[in-house]
Amino acid sequence: MYTKKFILHDYKRCPFCIRVRIMLYLKDIPYEVVEEPLREWTDWMKDWSSKNNERPRVPILREIKSDDSEVVYTESNQINLMLDDRDGNPVYTPTKESPEYQKMIDWFDWCDNTMKPLLDTYKYGENGEFDASKVQTHAQALASELNKLKTELVTGNYLLGPKMTLADIAIIPFIRQIMRTRGGEFNFSQFPNVLGWTLNLTEAAWFQTDAMRDEGARDGF
Repeated sequence: MYTKKFILHDYKRCPFCIRVRIMLYLKDIPYEVVEEPLREWTDWMKDWSSKNNERPRVPILREIKSDDSEVVYTESNQINLMLDDRDGNPVYTPTKESPEYQKMIDWFDWCDNTMKPLLDTYKYGENGEFDASKVQTHAQALASELNKLKTELVTGNYLLGPKMTLADIAIIPFIRQIMRTRGGEFNFSQFPNVLGWTLNLTEAAWFQTDAMRDEGARDGF
């Protein structure tokens, strides 16, 4: 049974969605887009959320099969693993038995469960209540975690070796958020290689395509 089409439920400014759009573009996979206005979800999203007892979220990638059945994928890193491997020729995923594969999984976890919460606090404040007097404290907490990237990038242009992997793709949209929050006030002078790594990816020709655009971007998106 072959894939009839992919449908991406997307929100342009969402870094998790950007992850998936990067992989769809790099793997040259055609797809349709359904824009999801946050908190004004499409009927499909409301129906899916209700039937599955899950909160509405993006990205969601739907794979429509030739018999019109469908498979729904909901986690951006898992979506990218599937997309990279679907043609039997993974380009951005290390061999599963390799140490690099586990390192990639560790970077996924670090980004989503450690760095992302600190980034949200830096952007929006504790519990979403912004307090300008605490910005420096929150910036320092974020900087302490970015030291992990700084250390890893000392010897190369990418996180896991000489070429880009899903680890880089998973993290780069969030570092760009930091760079764009409140006009770029975060001090990257102590992280020159992290800044260089970010610009190397975000200024690449493929990142400048329409698929990566996030119109209306501001305050970290």
